Amino acid sequence: MISNGQIQVVALLLCRIMSFIAAAPVFSQKDFPNLAKIILGFGIIVSVYPQIDNYHVITSLIAFLLIVVKEILVGLAMGYIGQLVFNAISIAGQMIDFQVGFSMAQAYDSTFQVMSSQYGKMYYWLAVALFFMMNLHQQLIIGVIKSFKIIPLTGGMADGATIQGVVRLFCRTFIMAIELAAPLVITMLIVNLLLGIISRSVPQLNVLMLSLSLQAGLSFLIVLIMLPNIVDTLQQVLPHSVTNMEEFVRALK
Repeated sequence: MISNGQIQVVALLLCRIMSFIAAAPVFSQKDFPNLAKIILGFGIIVSVYPQIDNYHVITSLIAFLLIVVKEILVGLAMGYIGQLVFNAISIAGQMIDFQVGFSMAQAYDSTFQVMSSQYGKMYYWLAVALFFMMNLHQQLIIGVIKSFKIIPLTGGMADGATIQGVVRLFCRTFIMAIELAAPLVITMLIVNLLLGIISRSVPQLNVLMLSLSLQAGLSFLIVLIMLPNIVDTLQQVLPHSVTNMEEFVRALK
């Protein structure tokens, strides 16, 4: 016979886990099959359920609804903080596109339902490939399972230190994006400076038409040359998606 306590536990587990999947990196993509999301969510619930003990049945409907909202917010926050690293990678690609001149070639990406840049998509999918190669998706799921030991279903509270930590994560995200985009952006600035000098020295030369093809060709060449360094940088950056989420969970303890 299924008791009210068991139903409440499964409902609260479902709220946190499915809201996490709805905001987490890779799993939240539109192209990720909905059936796979459901199977993943219920698989995590089966893994977590035996760990839940000392749960007291909530008799008040209002109190239960408040805990449901709390679990949804915790899951969304965990997934979004894990997504911040991928946002930094996409921002880096957009900065490069703006400097190279590809910002005019942005197209609608149905995966994210936003206007995406060319280098932004390249950096993002390279990061996704490395994410799976480094088994970070497994660590992300393990982090969600461990979160139930740190934050019980009826516990967890955000204080001033937690909010400050989230603000620092946002700052770190923009710093990360600048560091990823800096080599190409600086190179393109130097190229633009040289083209400006050429245009002043040889007024007859159509520098505008020359710069479009020159910047595109140089950017591709620099990316190919720096591809091993880009991969090494992404390998150092991507684990932060897991560590940032774990730090946030500990802060809510």
